[in-house]
Amino acid sequence: MKRYLFQFFLLIGLSAPFVVSCAPPKLDPLSMQIRQKDREQVVIPEACKSQYKSKTYRVAVVPFLNNTTYAEMTARNTQIGGQANIRRREVGGGGVIVGPGVAGMGYAEASNTDINYSNNINTFMRQIAPKLGEFAQSAVENTIVNLGGVDVFTRSQMQNVLNEQNFQMNLTDQNTIVQFGKLAGIDYIITGSVDYINAEYIPKAKLKDTGNVWLNLTQVVAKSMTEGWNVTTEMTIQMIDVATGQVVVSKKVRGRELGGTHPGFNPELVISAAKKAMGESVADIKPVFSKRFSVHGYINQLRGGKSAALISIGRSDGIKPGDHVEAYQFEAIKDFMSGQVQCYKSTIPVIMTVTSQINENSAWVIIKGDESAKSRIKVGTLVERASYKGQGLMDKLY
Repeated sequence: MKRYLFQFFLLIGLSAPFVVSCAPPKLDPLSMQIRQKDREQVVIPEACKSQYKSKTYRVAVVPFLNNTTYAEMTARNTQIGGQANIRRREVGGGGVIVGPGVAGMGYAEASNTDINYSNNINTFMRQIAPKLGEFAQSAVENTIVNLGGVDVFTRSQMQNVLNEQNFQMNLTDQNTIVQFGKLAGIDYIITGSVDYINAEYIPKAKLKDTGNVWLNLTQVVAKSMTEGWNVTTEMTIQMIDVATGQVVVSKKVRGRELGGTHPGFNPELVISAAKKAMGESVADIKPVFSKRFSVHGYINQLRGGKSAALISIGRSDGIKPGDHVEAYQFEAIKDFMSGQVQCYKSTIPVIMTVTSQINENSAWVIIKGDESAKSRIKVGTLVERASYKGQGLMDKLY
């Protein structure tokens, strides 16, 4: 899929002055002095102390429904004259297929016959089992695990509960999924479906010399991004609150990959490309889930005149070098009408970036911002990992 990626990087390389390094910052915190203002401590209003409490939620990801027509398939290959290349292939399988001599839903057939053959003909059958629902489950599960801040219920644990309770879980019935979650003591269940896989063949096109090196390079890059079998996918990802039975998150994610440049329809290449597209598209759930399962802690130490801070969350919480962290200030405000005291949470406008100095339960961050904003940062200030972003530009293009 990334066979022409170097061409894009060539384009990026020529634009080097505009490229910003994303490497995590390095820091030697113990070389920085602790100044008087670094010793300031936050005063937490009584109404806001609950904000510091955290809970690790138990989450299970169940197999996704495969709503496409790419289910189990049988392919027939015929080899002639002992040659290793495939001379004829018939495939029963589908989705939306648009290509040379191949169009429509469901069944697609592609064939090629060599008239120069001997009597040595070998025909064999093979099964193609995409297991798209299980693949989607794994992709989402891996993403949730890497986010941190949750206890993911493993498949073996789920199977143990099903066996012990003699329980049959119907993936099409939300009520039975919720019932399983209650039996297993799970807070949230993530489920969903693979909705469609589209495969469209875009033929090779001749490049025209524009006389401009930049326009010529743009043509090469655009050609490499679209030529061949363009495979697009869509999945629906939902999260169910087991306590209420309500769907609290529902999001559609889409992906795109290239599945080979040969015009003959190859179901294995299409399925392989579809899985890559699905795996990359799952990144689009990161903003929603990283916010819902936000990891938070507090500042234990400040150094360098509030230029660096040691926070109480680290590698075991899913914190990684280069992550951004948000800081919060609290104030107890009395409601004018009811007289009830409520906690108001305000984001302090500073940029806090996790450095390479990170341990299991702590990490050093660099603090940047104007002095008036940095002055509000104190020992004990609540911090929370900022939400992650979804798919990057390269993932969407390739």
